[in-house]
Amino acid sequence: MIQTAVNKPFWQKAVTVFIMVFPCFAMLVAAWTFSRSPHRGELWYGLTIALFLLIGIKVRMYGISLGFHRGLTHKSYESKPWLRGLFLIMGCMAIQGEPVRWATDHTEHHRYADKDGDPHSPEHGFWHAHWGWLVEHPFDREINPAFKNDALAMKVSRFTWLWAVVGLAIPAAIGQLVGIGWWDGFLWGGCAAVFFGNQATYWVNSGAHTFGRRDFQTDDKSTNFWLKGPIGYPISWIVAWISCGETNHNNHHAIGNSANHGMFKGQLDPSARTLKMLEKLKLVWNVNWTTEEAVIKRQRELTMTPEERKAEALRLHRERQEKVPA
Repeated sequence: MIQTAVNKPFWQKAVTVFIMVFPCFAMLVAAWTFSRSPHRGELWYGLTIALFLLIGIKVRMYGISLGFHRGLTHKSYESKPWLRGLFLIMGCMAIQGEPVRWATDHTEHHRYADKDGDPHSPEHGFWHAHWGWLVEHPFDREINPAFKNDALAMKVSRFTWLWAVVGLAIPAAIGQLVGIGWWDGFLWGGCAAVFFGNQATYWVNSGAHTFGRRDFQTDDKSTNFWLKGPIGYPISWIVAWISCGETNHNNHHAIGNSANHGMFKGQLDPSARTLKMLEKLKLVWNVNWTTEEAVIKRQRELTMTPEERKAEALRLHRERQEKVPA
């Protein structure tokens, strides 16, 4: 178990709260600015603002999903160093901390899922899982050796806050160039995008261990956040789209290194679609795709008793032995 400091310094708590609250405040400022803009009734202005927001969200969330999560933490695929570095930098722009510490926290989450040692389980309170745990975690917490020895991830991590600032500066500069102004670019393509993207990530920790369905009988409380009905399904779809498919969380807990988290009909997974495209372009390889056959096998394994699993392993061993030529 990775050890963390018992008491987080006050200044670190204050910075953490500021990082979490500032995008919320910026959202209100953005809405007020929009309502006061002389262009608010013009179609081009509204569409440009929406485009800044959507692109800002997706850049950051693909960075978290493909960079921090499926790439760095779970090694679900391999890629060229420049692409891997780009995804990690995009993840840093979400302002969720250093890639190597993010990956360490997530590794601990899987190791102790919904048990003592899990850094963000709803078992310790829904809001603790959503974002309260971040206030308790020190910035200089220990890094898992697996990530500490990753030269590229460590190099990107050292400049995490520089990338975060760049992620706010780029939409501001583009906003000035396209005519909406640097302030609107900063608010919508930067702060508002951080707010919506991070809420989706926080929801994976809280909501996707509380609401939804369980397609695999894992020994934790992870769920696939797919609600029923004319209201539930659109909400689920929106959160899945924003998070790039990360809300298919029960699937992920069942098969941790799978590149595709959407494993059943109707489960949106933008990150998996992106990986398929990159695989065709030969920019990624050795992608760990989970097939329908693998899903059925894993579902069966998770319903077995320890004795049944042992018997099944013995049976498979005997089958392999029989296939070996004499």
